[in-house]
Amino acid sequence: MPNKRHKAVISRRFRFQYAAKFICTANVPGTSQTTESLLPGTYTTVVNVHNPNNQSVKLRAKVALGGKQFISKFVDAKLGPDEVTRYVCRDIREKFGLRIIHGAEGFLVIESSHSLDVIAVYTAAPPRGDVASIDVEHVPERQIVS
Repeated sequence: MPNKRHKAVISRRFRFQYAAKFICTANVPGTSQTTESLLPGTYTTVVNVHNPNNQSVKLRAKVALGGKQFISKFVDAKLGPDEVTRYVCRDIREKFGLRIIHGAEGFLVIESSHSLDVIAVYTAAPPRGDVASIDVEHVPERQIVS
């Protein structure tokens, strides 16, 4: 278990935090893939992260879907100047190691050493249909206070 000094060092290294809503599921009424939180259809999210700084930025990300068994460990990354990365639905299993059966709804939490551009793109489609809507949202940053 990290001590207070270790937590303070991490806090100084990761001064900024972003929490993007993450929806990767379908609502198919009459099946085991039914949810009351969404209308019938298919929903996906991609979160784009851009480093606008003139220096490399350290960042880490985790997924929190609810309940302790559905909170991943942080995964470290680094972005050079003007570089971009993204987080998509398959990353929940592949990068973050969470075993989900019928999709997921929760948050992608990103912490970084410097301010970043974080944009979430949400798409939705009716059952067995093409994309019907898209929404692009700027994810606000908050500073982590140790």
